[in-house]
Amino acid sequence: MKSLKWFVISLLWVSTSFAIEPEFIGYLRGGTGINLEGGKNNCFYNQGIPGNFMRLGNECEFYTELGITFPHKKADEQDTSYFKTHFRLVAKSPGVRQWESATNSIAQQLEAFITVGGLNEIPGEIWIGKRFYRDADSHIMDWFYYADMSGVGAGIDNLSVGTGKLAVAHLIQGNDDPAITTDNGTPVNQFLDIRYKSVPVMEDQNINFWAVYGFGQESTDGATEYADRSGFVLATRLNGPLYTGNNNFAVLYGTGLMRDFNIYGSSTLPVAQDHLNDAWTVRVVDDWVRDVTDKWAVMFTAAIEHSDSGADTNSIRQMQIIGVRPTYYVTDRFQMVFDAGFSRVNDESEGAAFENRDLSRFTIAPQISFKKSVWGRPVMRFYVAHSTWSESNKSKVAVGPAAAFADKTSGTNVGYQFETWF
Repeated sequence: MKSLKWFVISLLWVSTSFAIEPEFIGYLRGGTGINLEGGKNNCFYNQGIPGNFMRLGNECEFYTELGITFPHKKADEQDTSYFKTHFRLVAKSPGVRQWESATNSIAQQLEAFITVGGLNEIPGEIWIGKRFYRDADSHIMDWFYYADMSGVGAGIDNLSVGTGKLAVAHLIQGNDDPAITTDNGTPVNQFLDIRYKSVPVMEDQNINFWAVYGFGQESTDGATEYADRSGFVLATRLNGPLYTGNNNFAVLYGTGLMRDFNIYGSSTLPVAQDHLNDAWTVRVVDDWVRDVTDKWAVMFTAAIEHSDSGADTNSIRQMQIIGVRPTYYVTDRFQMVFDAGFSRVNDESEGAAFENRDLSRFTIAPQISFKKSVWGRPVMRFYVAHSTWSESNKSKVAVGPAAAFADKTSGTNVGYQFETWF
C-alpha cells in the first residue's frame, strides 16, 4: 500500500510539472457490520451465480478504484486530434480494522492504456493497453452480463458504419501464474472481438451486436499434453425506453473457449478435458431501471442460463436469477431501499449431491443520498440483510468466513455502508 501511495504522488507531480491537467474518476465503498450469531458480517454466495447476487447488504470489504486520465492534447477547431493516457488503480481490504496487513489486502493496476482519435489519417479511436472493455451491466447484481472482455490488447472504436458504430479489438490473455510454461512459451488465448453498436431499429430503440472468436494453440509442458482451444460468441442486445424506464434485453450464445462469455478462462486445456471445446451456453437477460417518478424508483434483473459442458454424461447446468430493488423517497435525501431476489443453480456435474441449489435474499436499507436518483452518490446506509438457502446448498454457501453457518440454512447481517463515485 505504501508503494501505491508513492506511485500516485509521483504521477501527480509529473502532471503538474508538465502542465497537464489530470481528470479524476473513482469509486469507493465500505462499511462494517455483524451477523446475528455475534461475529463479523458474512457474505453468502450461491456458487455458480455470476456477479454478486442482490449485492445490497452482501458486500463485506472495503473497495476503492482511482482512475486518472491525462489529456496530452485536446481536440480543437484547428486540429481535431486528441491523445490521452489512462490508468486506474484498485485497492481492497477486509475492513476489520484501520491498519490491515498486506497479506489480507491488495493493491493492483487495473487499467493502463492510451487512446488516440480525431486523426485525418485513421478514422475512429485507437487504443492499446490494459483496460475495462465491457458493456451493459446489472447494478443490483454487480454483473457485466454482456460483452465483458476486459483485458490486455489493442483495438479501434467508434468507426461510423451505416447507422451504427463499429469496434474491433484483438485481446491476448495468459494464465495468472508466470511459472506455467510450455514448448510454446507462456501459453495464451487470443480473441478477435467485433461490436456493432447503437443501431436504430424503431422509435427510441437501438440494437447492438457482439461477436467473438477465441483460440489457443496446443502445447506441452513435458508432463501434460494440452489441446487446441477455440470457441465463439454471437450475441445481441436491444435497449431503449420501456414503461417510463430504460430496458436492456440481451440474448447470448457461446461455445468452447467462450462458453462463459468472457476472457478469463484458462490458457491451457489438458487433452483429457478437450470435451470443453464442445461446450455451449445460452444466456437470456432482461435488465430494467426506472428512475424517480414522484416517490418511487425501481431496478429489476432476471436471467436464465442453460449450458452443456460437452461431457458424455452429467453435462447439463442451469441457472436462474430474479431480483428487484425498489426505492421509496421519503424526502429527496432520505430514502428506503429494498432488495429482494431468488437464485437457483442446477448442475449435473455435482454427481450424487446433484439437486437444485437455491439462495434468496431480502434486505432493507434506510439511506441518506446526495440526490433524488437511484444513481445518486454518495450514499450512507444502515442495512438488515437476511439470506436463506436450501439444504442442498449448505456445503456450497458455508465456505471461507461463512463456514460457521455449515449447519444452518439462513443468516442475517446488520451493518452500515457507504458508497460513492466521482
